Order: sequence, then C-alpha cells, then structure tokens
Amino acid sequence: MSPSKVSTIEYEKFYNIIDGQQRGSDNIHHGVNPATGKELWDVPIGSEKDLNDAVAAGKKAFPAWRDTPVEKRKEMLLKLADLFTQHQEDFITLLCKESGKPRKFATIEVGGVAGFCQYHCSLEIPTESFEDDEKTVYTEYTPLGVCGGIIPWNFPLILSVGKIAPAVLTGNTIIVKPSPFTPYTGLKMVELAQEVFPPGVIQAVGGNNELGAMLTLHPDIAKISFTGSIATGKKVMESSAKSLKRVTLELGGNDASIIMPDVDIKKIAPEVVMGAFQNSGQVCVATKRIYIHESIYKDFLEEMVTFTKSIKVGNPEDGDNLLGPIQNSMQYEKVKGFFADSKAKGYKFAVGEPDVAASKGFFIQPTIIDNPPNDSQIIAEEPFGPIVPTQPWSDLDEVVARANNTNTGLGACVWGKDIEKASAVARRLEAGSVFVNSYEKPTPQAIFGGHKESGIGGEWGKTGLLAFMNAHVIHVYKN
Repeated sequence: MSPSKVSTIEYEKFYNIIDGQQRGSDNIHHGVNPATGKELWDVPIGSEKDLNDAVAAGKKAFPAWRDTPVEKRKEMLLKLADLFTQHQEDFITLLCKESGKPRKFATIEVGGVAGFCQYHCSLEIPTESFEDDEKTVYTEYTPLGVCGGIIPWNFPLILSVGKIAPAVLTGNTIIVKPSPFTPYTGLKMVELAQEVFPPGVIQAVGGNNELGAMLTLHPDIAKISFTGSIATGKKVMESSAKSLKRVTLELGGNDASIIMPDVDIKKIAPEVVMGAFQNSGQVCVATKRIYIHESIYKDFLEEMVTFTKSIKVGNPEDGDNLLGPIQNSMQYEKVKGFFADSKAKGYKFAVGEPDVAASKGFFIQPTIIDNPPNDSQIIAEEPFGPIVPTQPWSDLDEVVARANNTNTGLGACVWGKDIEKASAVARRLEAGSVFVNSYEKPTPQAIFGGHKESGIGGEWGKTGLLAFMNAHVIHVYKN
C-alpha cells in the first residue's frame, strides 16, 4: 500500500465526483449520526449543471469503455476491490457514523464490497448461436450507455457496488446518487474508484429528491437502477417512461416466514428473530410476518421473546451491540406509528414496550406483537423497523394463501426439518427470493428482484448482467 494512495483520501471532506474531478457546491446539507442526533460533515448538493456535466462526461467516456476488452474491465474492478480493502477500517468507521450500524455489521457490509467486485469478475457475458442450412444467428449483448444508480440509506455501500460492478463490467458508465441520509461512504468509494478507472466511467452526484427526478428524466441516461420504496419506485418508472429508459426497481417487501411444526425450537427461534431485527429491521428483505404452527406457537414465541430480551441495542461505539438506532428521524417517526397503532388497538406486546422511550438517538427496542388480526397495520404494511407480528397457523394451504395475500413479493422463508417438504412450500410462495432454513440473506451469486409491487427486473448473478445490456442479434445468411 503506497503512502501516496492513502494520503489522497480524506475522510472528513466530501465531494461529488464528476469526470474524474472532485466538485463542491455552495449548497450543502448534512447527514445526521442517528446514534447521537448530531450533524455530520458538509456534503455538496448537486445542481442540474453538475448532473448535466456528469451525464456528458459519462457519454463521452462510454465508447472507449465499451470497446475496452472485458478482461481489462475485470482487471480494473479487481484493482478497485484491492484498493478498497486497504481502506477498510476507515470505511467501517465512516459507515458506523452515518448509518448507526454496530461495528460488526458495518464490517460485514464493508467486507462485502470486494466480494461483489470479485464475484462479478468471475462471470462471462453470455452469448448464444443457432445454425441451420440457411443461416447462423448470433445472440450477443451490448451495453446500454450511461446508467444512473439511485441508492437507499440502509446499505449504502453494498447497494452502490451492487449496481457499479455489473454496470461497468458489462461496458456501461454509471452515475451514482447516494441517499442524502447516508451520503458519505458512497461518495468516498467513488472518489477511490478514480484512482483506477478512466474519468467519466464511475461518477457520483449526491443531492436531494429533485436530483433523483432530474436523473430519471435526463434524455441521455439509458437506464435507471433504483432501490427504495414502492411509492418512489412508481414515480421513477413513470418519469423514466418519458424516454423509455430501461429500469430495474428493487422495492419494499412484506416478507413472510412460515415455521413448520417439526423445527428445533431452541435453535430456530433466535434465527427467526435475527431475520426480523437484523439492521434494526431496516432491510427490504427482513422478515415482516411470522407464521408459527399452532402446535408449537406458545413455546416458539416464548423462545423468541427470551432471545429478543437478550438483544443489546445501542451506539456503535459502545461495545458489542447487536442493533443500532433507526437511521433517520423520518423513519423513526414512521416506525413509532406502528407502535402507536398497535397500542391503540389493544394488541398484545409479547416483548417490547408500547411507548418508545425518548433518547438522544433514534433507538427502538425490538418488539414482537402476539397474534394481531389479519387486517392490522402491522400485518398489512412494512414497518422497516424492529417490530414484528407473529400469528399461529394450522392448515398449510391456508397459511400459504395468507403469506401470499399481499401486493409485495420480495423475500420469504420456510423453516422445517423435512427439507423436501419445506422446499415444496417455498416453491408456492410468491416472492423473488425464498430461503429454506435461513433468514433472508441475498447473495451476489443469484439474481435479486421482486414479484408483484416489490419491483421490476433484477440484478446480480449471471442473469443480472443482462439488466445492463441490450440483446443484439446478428443474422448471418450463407452465400
């Protein structure tokens, strides 16, 4: 690790990265450390000119990048992975401050960045051919052009690299817009990428929602990859339609977990709790509804309560916490609404308090609601926070119907000792990723996307590369 490389990265000054250059702005905003409620560093708010300049730079860089051999593109991605790994500790500290994640979970996210790059570099861009007496037909895939990546606040690094890696591997250029709630790590990663990639290939323009809208309307952007809420995803699709942009939308979920009667209760209950409360429930594929077979309902819930009571919630700096705060005040208020509704309707709190205790940060103790009705807010909507309902079930067909009775379909889980039976149930669940005997753990090795209103298309895995490409079919007739 050469000293010159380390010295180029300052972890308290942040810039948009346009055409390989750092760019500030007269208009600034701040992230807030959710564990303390204190403002963090200044971040520039990108203007329309900044975005136009970035799109022009991406467009200018595209032909040469498209024509760079794929092996060379992979080489650069691997270099970025190595360089990023050298700065790992700084990124972990930064991620803890902007997101409130406990250090061990920030470490997992930061560690995943190199893994995403390396995995994508193991992939080949697919081709097919078909031949008969008259002709040969070649199906090839070509990059789209300038792509826009709109990143949410819950996993600012993994969800940035999850768009950057496949986009640049397949020959596109990309402009990333980090969330204004967590702008810091994404901007720094793109700043670091300038040491490896040609100017204009990977850029970052941070700002507010208006900037996101401008990105989706820009005529020279070929594709938008958006991760975020269903409501915003619909707006992204609507404005992208004006220029028929390609879109990939990874939106909200209301994941069901079905617990079969044969599970090992002591072993599985804590895992199910982790699926609901990991990252303080701020995971699009967190378990949001838990259906437990009636024969074990009482014992399983008791075991979940015991484990939940042992969970430490606190500041990333304070030792070995399992959960941090809710990431921002807007989400904190939204989650508190689920508590207020559950209290007002008289639902039973198996663990957790109906009234969220005031604190200087946005902390909420993990909470389980015991058997609320099917039409309750906590069953019907996604809280995106550490509160989860449980319900008993007796009839398998009925519980599968209950699990599928939602406008979303992102993830789901089935837990059971009989793996064949559990897998058969998994195949009946209407969701993009279903996990058998594990809570939801999406992996770059498989395409990730949602059914129904949980999204359009998908990314990651070999199939996910095609989300950044157009089919290009060459029909060659024989003389």
